[in-house]
Amino acid sequence: MPVEKKARGKKKQKKKKNDPRKLEILDACFALGDACNAVSDWDDAIRYCERARAGYEEQQGRDSEKTLDVTNILIFARTCQGERIEKCRDLLKRCERALGEENVVTLKTLNKLGCELAEKEEHEEAREVHERCLAGRMKVLGEDHKDTCATLNNLGLVYNDGLKNHEKALECL
Repeated sequence: MPVEKKARGKKKQKKKKNDPRKLEILDACFALGDACNAVSDWDDAIRYCERARAGYEEQQGRDSEKTLDVTNILIFARTCQGERIEKCRDLLKRCERALGEENVVTLKTLNKLGCELAEKEEHEEAREVHERCLAGRMKVLGEDHKDTCATLNNLGLVYNDGLKNHEKALECL
């Protein structure tokens, strides 16, 4: 009886989705990218966040919460201000479609859009966006959460600095 030969090549292993070890590494890359972004180290922020985004897409898909969250940082680290509003609007649509309107990542994106609009002196639209974000954050996070307070502060700044409505600004205190 002839002896059958075993295949000499390695078997191609199927990539495991949502591998906890890989996700832990990706979370660390994301945290490093976020920290670099916070101190305006754009090159490192982009490098770490690109690695995290590619991994999250592979592990969880293009429209997963983590993929969309890291994309949020990449938009602000990578693009000049004029492009940010349009990219932020596009990301907001993706977040709303994939995660829903009351998801924390969707609300974070909405808040950043409001800040960009205020920076470009589109104050009325910034007010509308921040009011929508505030309502969502109050419902999801509660009135005492730091992100809710940050949005309330942003709304107050729009009223005070942009719309010159000092009474409304004081209501935000």
